[in-house]
Amino acid sequence: MTLETAAKDGVPARGETMALGRGTRIAFLIVLIAALASLYPFGSLIVTSILPPLNGQPLELWQRLFSQIPVGTFMLNSAIVAGGAMVLVSIVSCMAGYGFSKLPFPGSAQLFAVLVAALSVPQATTIISNYFNFAAVGGVGAYWGPILMYAAGSTPFSVILMTNFFKALPDELVESAVIDGASYRQVFLMIMAPLAAPAVTTVAVLCFLGSWNDLLVAMLWLPDTGLRTISVGVATLAGVRANSIDLILTGSLFSAIPPILAFIIFQRYLVSGIVSGIGK
Repeated sequence: MTLETAAKDGVPARGETMALGRGTRIAFLIVLIAALASLYPFGSLIVTSILPPLNGQPLELWQRLFSQIPVGTFMLNSAIVAGGAMVLVSIVSCMAGYGFSKLPFPGSAQLFAVLVAALSVPQATTIISNYFNFAAVGGVGAYWGPILMYAAGSTPFSVILMTNFFKALPDELVESAVIDGASYRQVFLMIMAPLAAPAVTTVAVLCFLGSWNDLLVAMLWLPDTGLRTISVGVATLAGVRANSIDLILTGSLFSAIPPILAFIIFQRYLVSGIVSGIGK
């Protein structure tokens, strides 16, 4: 087959095929190097926590970690705070997204613009005033304080994502159900909410990851030792001994296990939910 015949038949010429092959190999090599660079810190954590220290025993760092801090209690506190914020954000963002997209009301566009503007406000700029406000109503030293803080921080992005997802669904779904006698509440619970499962999963996982890994809010809002989250507990290891770097790395690895598992399990929903919620 000549080059002219191949071009007419739509078949790439040999030189073009070789060029595409080289380009694919180079792109694969770049992605592989980036992946290895990203995995190196995590691999270093695993090796450091498993290998014994000088004149020590294997897994000695894990034993020291569980003996110096109540890991189970701290993990439970993190699960309560992150789980509570996750449930609250999932419910609020799903209902708000349904209202903004399918049930417009006077001022809805302006309110939605306020949510978009809220994305540009860093949490650090409001944390001092929020701390004093929560302290005045008993929110400091209680689980519900950081739960509301994390939920408030995740709500603007979550509502925007859910609104865009619901806008991509045809309005005929709501109209036909209403004509058949269903109320808007029934339409939401029986039709729209099940269809929004990928987007809701995305919102829930992102909120859980952010709440679990946060240090500042948990450290300020839960000062009692019995209420500390695992992130705060690992941070306190820095003051135990001057040579506790390996112990801190081991605690960091342990605290990273739940977020990693959540990301691996729900990775497919994360990708589809973000694409459908933002790309429409």
